[in-house]
Amino acid sequence: MNQTRVKSRDTFSVFDENGEIQLISSSVDHFAFFSLPRKMEIDEAGLETKYYEYSRRLHPDFFTNAPSSKRILSLDASARLNSAYKTLKDPILRAVYLVELESGKLEENDSSPPVDLLEEIFKAQEAAAEYKCCENDAVEAKNLRANLEAAKECFVAQRAGQRTALEDLGARWDKAIDAGEDPPAEVIDRLRSVLSLRNYIDNILRSVNQALEEA
Repeated sequence: MNQTRVKSRDTFSVFDENGEIQLISSSVDHFAFFSLPRKMEIDEAGLETKYYEYSRRLHPDFFTNAPSSKRILSLDASARLNSAYKTLKDPILRAVYLVELESGKLEENDSSPPVDLLEEIFKAQEAAAEYKCCENDAVEAKNLRANLEAAKECFVAQRAGQRTALEDLGARWDKAIDAGEDPPAEVIDRLRSVLSLRNYIDNILRSVNQALEEA
């Protein structure tokens, strides 16, 4: 894991003192773009208000007759605006982005599932595959569907538990930021683990739901 943390939490002004669009460096992160602190909980209403304000001022249609340099700045700023807004408005995407800012890219296999969870995943995958192939055996199909429904219920419950864990860890993260401190290493590590395992859960739930819908 990359343990190099980005210390800067500077804000960035999209427009200069004359109201002109500024060149946006790649080092400007999504939070700086919206002048927000790097926290799990943000002012979502404020984010939306600023997004629409920027959208009106940055839209390329307003720069159709402007010099090419200004049109390019408008296109780049609009793309950065949309990317930043899409990430920050979603709590999970926001959490992933924050963790990656602090500790490097988060991969799906960043954490291996516990053995018991892995076994449940394998069982659900096997049941989903068999369920699709037993159209002519009504009894077998009924039993497999029951297994899939039970697996779905289990994974939905696990995802709810992950959501609670993310809320608790997020609160600890924000408390550290409010105190002017870096997020604790333990919180970052646990967030990486929870977010990585969430990918496993989401993927298997998609497979289970697909099997139930298609059969």
